Amino acid sequence: MHTVLVVDDDEELREILRDALEAEGFAIVAAAEGRQALAAMAKLDDLCVVILDLLMPGMNGWDFYDAMKANAQYSAVPVVVVTSAPSEAPKGVARVMRKPLKLERVLSTIREYCAP
Repeated sequence: MHTVLVVDDDEELREILRDALEAEGFAIVAAAEGRQALAAMAKLDDLCVVILDLLMPGMNGWDFYDAMKANAQYSAVPVVVVTSAPSEAPKGVARVMRKPLKLERVLSTIREYCAP
């Protein structure tokens, strides 16, 4: 089973994505900020994509992205940034999606990166 890591401080959005992605057959791990996400990643073997917000308390999305890319185990995992400020996305992310999100667009993007 493919695992999607959702890193966003918006609890409601995390739950909407969890419900939709689990219905599509994906395993979901959710974190409210970057440090939680890094800790969760250490326990994952089959991570296929990260959905990442940028503006979060604690470790923000930019710092998380830098830490993730510095780790050889995760440096090739695609990151989809979801933000209200798309021009602020870090260089090198796989995709940028503007909030508010269109759920079907998120699902089709995840299917692209997590093909069976």
